[in-house]
Formats: sequence, structure tokens, C-alpha cells
Amino acid sequence: MKCLIYDFETLSNEPTNAVVLSLAAMNYNEDRFISEPYEYEELLDMCSSIKFDVKEQVEKFNRKIKKDTLDWWKQQPIEAQKCLRPSEEDVSVTELYSFLVEKHNSANMDKIFTRGNTFDPVITKSIFDEVIILDDPTPWWTIRDTRSYLDAFLWGSGHKNNFIPEEVKDKFIHHDPIHDIAMDVYRMQSVIQAIHG
Repeated sequence: MKCLIYDFETLSNEPTNAVVLSLAAMNYNEDRFISEPYEYEELLDMCSSIKFDVKEQVEKFNRKIKKDTLDWWKQQPIEAQKCLRPSEEDVSVTELYSFLVEKHNSANMDKIFTRGNTFDPVITKSIFDEVIILDDPTPWWTIRDTRSYLDAFLWGSGHKNNFIPEEVKDKFIHHDPIHDIAMDVYRMQSVIQAIHG
């Protein structure tokens, strides 16, 4: 199964108008979970990311920053806070189409995962509708969320959907979108391997 996973980092928890800081995405194949399992470092290498121009989003597209979200970011690890700093590589939020649709082929995936379907896909839709003024070509029936997937497989095990396998605990950076999506794929692979032993 051809899959895509993506994750936004934002300056608001309101998905319909949040300023987006960055986005990480990765294409992978579920069939490898058993036949040729991914190493965590391999998943990190497979990820790509894009960092967005915050000022443009506020001034040109009227997207919003929430103070409590900004305060929350100040409490996160320094490695994760790097996405807050403007850089020469920041791009217009209008680049979302080329990143998701053209580079990551979102219109032709069997499954598309995000951490929660009431957040990241809503952000995507709002940017496509209000900023890019294009329809998102992603088929709605391909959308999945990792929380529900993991909760279902972990039921009764005592594990939460944000568990971190022991062998990669020292490698994971919280709230870095590349690590967030790599870890979710690694988690899904881990539970499938445990079930199919």
C-alpha cells in the first residue's frame, strides 16, 4: 500500500486560520512493515520538510497566531524551537500545493495519515480554499489518523498511542515534524510486527 504521512507545526490550535510554521511529509510502503522493516534512521532520511514565511501569512492571508500557542512553543526543546526563527529558506504558504500534491503525490496514495483528522487535513483544506484557491485533489476516503490506528491495535496493552519504542528513545526529538512523522510510522510498524510476530 502506497502511503503518505504529514505533519504541520503551527502557531495556533485553530486549524481553519492557523499560521503554519513548517510541514514534514514522507511517502512509504506499508508492505515493508513485515517483509523489510524500516529502521528509524531510514525513516528520518525519507522525510522532507518545508518551512513557511510567517509574516506573509499574517499580513497577506490574514492567518492567525495565538499567544498561548506561542507560549507553549517557548517551553519546548531548543531543537524543536528552531522552526520559530525566520530563515532565508522560508517559502510562501502557496507552495503547499507543489509540496504535497506534486512532490508527495497526495492525489494518488492508497492511504494518507496525519496525527489527527480534525487538525492537519483541516489546515490543508483551509490553505487550499482560502490561500491557493485550488481544490485539494486528495481523495477524502484515503485520509486516516495515526491516533485511531494505534489506539485500535494497542487496546488492552497498557500502551498509549504516543509510546516511544525503547530502542529509539534517545533518537527522538519531540515536536520536530520530521521526527513526529518518522516516529508515527515506526510506531505503526512496531504494532504490526508485534501482532504478526
